[in-house]
Amino acid sequence: MTLRHLEIFRSVCQAESITLAAEHLNMTQPAVSQAIRELESFYRTKLFERMNRRIYITESGRTLLQYTDTILSQFQDSIHALQEIQHSGNCRFGVHVTFGETCMPIILKRLSEELPDITAKAFVGNSRKNEEMLLRNELDFAVIDNVTLSPGLTVLPLCRERMAVVCRPDYLVKNQITLKELSKEHLLLREEGSGTRDSIEGVFHAAGERTSIYLDSSSTSALLACAKAGLGITILASSLIEHSIRKGELKELEVTDGSFFRQYYLAYHKNKYLTESIKQVIQVVCGCCKMDSTAAYDSFIYPDSVQ
Repeated sequence: MTLRHLEIFRSVCQAESITLAAEHLNMTQPAVSQAIRELESFYRTKLFERMNRRIYITESGRTLLQYTDTILSQFQDSIHALQEIQHSGNCRFGVHVTFGETCMPIILKRLSEELPDITAKAFVGNSRKNEEMLLRNELDFAVIDNVTLSPGLTVLPLCRERMAVVCRPDYLVKNQITLKELSKEHLLLREEGSGTRDSIEGVFHAAGERTSIYLDSSSTSALLACAKAGLGITILASSLIEHSIRKGELKELEVTDGSFFRQYYLAYHKNKYLTESIKQVIQVVCGCCKMDSTAAYDSFIYPDSVQ
């Protein structure tokens, strides 16, 4: 058995098809099938069930896939670590959408100024996508705002940000609202898988209320535009909406019996080898969470452990 066998096995699992995996790997279908048979012979178990011209991964296959991800990830890490000794470092990191929209220009500028010898590649996506990429070793670390408690990740609390409930000034006459009243309004919220959405639904769930989702979107710009058009109420990080409030395009509603916050985390694969380059990039990215009160994140609340 070789690393190539495991690479082929993982590709078949991801594609859920021998044919598609062969196309992706630029191999013939018989060659991929032979590699799977050799793996099954080596482990003396069936890795896939073949029914109705489709394949389904078995329990043994799922177990092997967990080890495969770890083995291949550590192999790639060993390459990166050894290459870094002779060459400038590389780092791939992800951030959740809100952090990306408010801080990514500052992050990239600081990286270019402070770490010019490190090639950093950034990804902006919701927390669920960032976690999936971490588990597949497609990212070295990520700043996320939602945690699924995956046993494959190391997750450290970073900071907390207040979220504001806003609407067009003439959408509601009153400036105060209860959670029960809010749950019955047209809510304009982020998509499922977003840490913002999970945090909001957690507050309503704790209060025993069900929400009425009028629009969900991965675009905060779309949510803000709809709120400004008077189509409903949105709940977003304070850093994203304070400018619109100052201009009078939106007003903040006081929730009399509740509040909305998001907890941000630093996450990386538990088996990840953090090179010096990755550690340096982490310092810059996390440093952008601690900007002074004149910056966009003046509404952050920091745990004592990260002051």
